[in-house]
Amino acid sequence: MSGHYSDIDETFDPEVIVNPDKNRYNRVPQPEPRREEQPKPQPEPRPEPQVVEERQPEPREEKPEEPVAEKASTTKIDWWKAVRDSRTAMFMGIVLLVVSLYAFIVSVSYFFNIGHDQSALLGGDLEPSSISNAGGPVGAWLAHTLLYNWLGIGAFVIIFYTGALGLSLLGVKRFRFWHLTFSSLLTAVAISVIGGFVTWEMASPVFWGGRHGHFLNGRMVELAGVWGALGLSVIMAGALAMLFLDWLKNIWRWFGRRTSAINARLARKRAERQARLDEERRQEELEAKNRADREAAEAEKKASAEKKAANNIPPKVEEKKETEPQIQSQSRPEVHEDENVNPLFRAVTPIDEVVINDVPVQQDLFANPDIDDFEPGTDNEIGEIDTVVEDEVRDEEPPLFAVETPEIEEMPATFVDKENDSLYDPTAELSRFQMPSIELLHERVYQTDNVDAEEMEENKQRITKTLNDYGIPISHIQATVGPTVTLYEIIPAEGVRIAKIKRLEDDIALSLAALGIRIIAPIPGKGTIGIEVPNKDPQTVSMRSVISSRRFQEKKNEMGLPMAMGCTISNDVFIADLCKMPHLLVAGATGMGKSVGLNTIIASLLYTKHPAELKFVLVDPKMVEFSLYARLENHYLAKLPDEEDAIITDPSKVVATLNSLCVEMDNRYALLRDAACRNLKEYNDKFVHRHLNPEKGHRFMPYIVVIVDEFADLIMTAGKEVEMPIARLAQKARAVGMHVILATQRPSTNVITGIIKANFPGRIAFRVFQMVDSRTILDRPGANQLIGRGDMLFSNNGKIDRVQCAFIDTDEVEAICEAIGKQPGYGHAYELPEYVPESDGSASVGNLTDRDPLFDEAARLVVSTDTASTSSLQRRYSIGYNRAGKIMDQMEAAGIVGPSQGGKPRQVLVDSMTLEHILSNQA
Repeated sequence: MSGHYSDIDETFDPEVIVNPDKNRYNRVPQPEPRREEQPKPQPEPRPEPQVVEERQPEPREEKPEEPVAEKASTTKIDWWKAVRDSRTAMFMGIVLLVVSLYAFIVSVSYFFNIGHDQSALLGGDLEPSSISNAGGPVGAWLAHTLLYNWLGIGAFVIIFYTGALGLSLLGVKRFRFWHLTFSSLLTAVAISVIGGFVTWEMASPVFWGGRHGHFLNGRMVELAGVWGALGLSVIMAGALAMLFLDWLKNIWRWFGRRTSAINARLARKRAERQARLDEERRQEELEAKNRADREAAEAEKKASAEKKAANNIPPKVEEKKETEPQIQSQSRPEVHEDENVNPLFRAVTPIDEVVINDVPVQQDLFANPDIDDFEPGTDNEIGEIDTVVEDEVRDEEPPLFAVETPEIEEMPATFVDKENDSLYDPTAELSRFQMPSIELLHERVYQTDNVDAEEMEENKQRITKTLNDYGIPISHIQATVGPTVTLYEIIPAEGVRIAKIKRLEDDIALSLAALGIRIIAPIPGKGTIGIEVPNKDPQTVSMRSVISSRRFQEKKNEMGLPMAMGCTISNDVFIADLCKMPHLLVAGATGMGKSVGLNTIIASLLYTKHPAELKFVLVDPKMVEFSLYARLENHYLAKLPDEEDAIITDPSKVVATLNSLCVEMDNRYALLRDAACRNLKEYNDKFVHRHLNPEKGHRFMPYIVVIVDEFADLIMTAGKEVEMPIARLAQKARAVGMHVILATQRPSTNVITGIIKANFPGRIAFRVFQMVDSRTILDRPGANQLIGRGDMLFSNNGKIDRVQCAFIDTDEVEAICEAIGKQPGYGHAYELPEYVPESDGSASVGNLTDRDPLFDEAARLVVSTDTASTSSLQRRYSIGYNRAGKIMDQMEAAGIVGPSQGGKPRQVLVDSMTLEHILSNQA
């Protein structure tokens, strides 16, 4: 832009507009050189001064017209001055920079909220509450226009162009105006065309090339085929390469220089490494040579020592030789021949009585110099006696050192109960407990042939005809009848693009007159395309048929927490393990089967787990969904110690319960750490085999399943106080056997946040009415195409199955709860650890009547160790951070420790005597 203004400065003259006559007058002298070249006979032109005198007289000019001309010319002068003013250029530069920055922010925000904002914009809903864009409704509309309706990601080049103009006007960076304009427009158009071709077959909520690129590629595909569209993209890419050829050359040179520098540095390092290795090798060879010299010297020294020792041995042998025959002469007469006596014991016993010249035998054996010349007689008794004597004398010699072996205390993880070798039975306390009978569930008629052959053949013909009408021939079609929908698997002819079939979803639904179809292109693991068509007569899958199925009976013992959800399209019983998910998110519109699905999950677990193995924490803000399960309080439910109702309905109590579950999670992790186990299954297995000491705090820990209904209502009432413990449980509670199931009717992004979605890989989506809600639950469309009445999509780790949820009625749930509730149970519900919320002031902390039970013991520990830190109390007493922090605050209020010093331990202010005085006064 600066160059453009300089051109204006050079060519523009305000006097042309101010005085056009003067302009003509100034042009008169220009042809004078030609007039001088004319022939002399030609009459001379009128002198210029006369012309000036004729035009200069003012009386001849018309007075009324001159003020109007002066006014108009003055206005034009002011406008051009304003344009050429540096302050105006600065203002325009700031405006362009702000606009470009705003456009960039809203465009980036559009990508993060594309599903929500796009649905609102396409539906005409521009209310601020329904827009999630960082720029509000205006920003969402601007980003939607730039990225969706215009050039796609090529619009970012236009945003860059606007910012570059602003920088040029401000004088920060100079650009050539026309070169920048042409380059930006060509780059934006080229990126739009290329992006439209690359994403032509992708199912994306936004056109990466915008409507411009999508339209051009669509026309090219229709007129010239895919190769024509590819050729257009190649041409645009070549144009960009030619436009930025110099820039690409500079990048290539820079990359070459960097590569050369890196190669040289690597070569230098390799040379240094090789030199270092050579030096190390030389050092090793030198050390090996020195070692060999030392070993040779030691060997020579040892040989000389052995030679010298050999020269000193013969005199001792001679002494032994002289005394040895006396042993035979004195000991043999005392030997008594007895056939029943072992020859080894035929010598005189005890051996201490065998004396030669008043010298004990063991001393003569080493003092006789003639031992080498001694030859024993025909009997071997004496030789055997000598050997026995020498061995016994050697064994009886006292040791030089007495080493005491300390007693090592065994770790709790390796504790073995030797008094009771039998396995621990966690169900022994309720050994007479019986699982609910299958007869409590209703038996409903289920027809597998609910779709007759005539209806299937008619649907096949309609699907084939619809696809042929749009130029899509198919080679094979096969139908699989399910309880709710029928899956038609088609194999298209060669050369047919899958995207063309996916775009005909509404046309196929129109031809079949169906409520809504779902196209799976392709079916995972198969080379076919699936078209799911709702049945005219959908069947109800009973809970009894699922529980009594052979597949469920075989799988329930292999899974930790088996959930019998219903039947698939192929009429197979669908079973999922909650332990492997490990958390579940359930969402769906009102009346689509969400509550029945939760009852199905609970009933599946009640039919497979003993009360000692499973506990439920039920949160019911509506107060009517889980009220039937209140009778299971002493069997399957868990609650806080001071709570009256096991079913939690108050949002404030929900927060306390969830935080208590976080404390339980931390306590369980501490036990797993002490037992050297990685998950709850390994820990319970060790405890059952009595390898863990209960006196050390170890216990059998049941699974805990937390079911939260109407999660959206809790978020509205409690907000972050609920979301934080839910996120903690979702992130860490899997290994300690704690699993969370969240259910909501409104799956919006402010309810199901990114943290929750990231930690809930298992998801169940019942029917919703908007595609954006399906994307929120499953990250893809599909839930908006379900037919309701228990029809659901089950997603686990990216794999999606369409399942007809098993139906369990209210009277069946009531019968199950009654059958369990009338059996003997525990004395109380499973108690969760007490949650002590953080207090805001120090008044309650310093209250002497509200001390923690561990206060006195913790205070003595702090004073004796002279270490006051919250983490030390946690490790010592296996308590949570909140409780340890409160104890430390109570010590501060009592004057035992000083205030917090950040990451450093607190200062201990009293000694042991003063502490006992403080504790006695408080008592």
